[in-house]
Amino acid sequence: HRHVPKLCPRFDVHLFTSPDLPSLPAPPHRRPQPPTGHSIAYALHRTRLHASVTFAALYLLQRLKGRFTAAMGFSGHRLFISAFMIASKIICDDTYSNKSWCMVGQGMFALREINQMEREMCSYPEWQLNADPTTLHDFEIQVRRDFAGPGPYPSHLPP
Repeated sequence: HRHVPKLCPRFDVHLFTSPDLPSLPAPPHRRPQPPTGHSIAYALHRTRLHASVTFAALYLLQRLKGRFTAAMGFSGHRLFISAFMIASKIICDDTYSNKSWCMVGQGMFALREINQMEREMCSYPEWQLNADPTTLHDFEIQVRRDFAGPGPYPSHLPP
């Protein structure tokens, strides 16, 4: 999975034009946010979830962008952690608690924020969260190919 932590922020930034670093400073009670790629790499390492969960998360983000084409992200961290958390709960039998997701998020989000992020990520696609395994497989192949290098990236969304 060595290339996946690099590929995910490229996909996120391309899709939502999310900044790699937050534009606003962190509140005094919260840790500053690391670059998006570092937080994604940490989440992937900390959870050790299968790569299919990661690509299911990217697929959820792609569906979110397809539904709200004008959507722009102010935090790639928030978008990825939300989608990754939902994808893990859909795919895995034994999942992390939302309190554990606070740790995966490196303390950037309080438990109430994690809960809110989960509700929002589920409600945006109107709770249509599952995807056909063949569709996910094809999506993974295309994303691995299209976002493997530093760019330029395709102007279209994967179907």
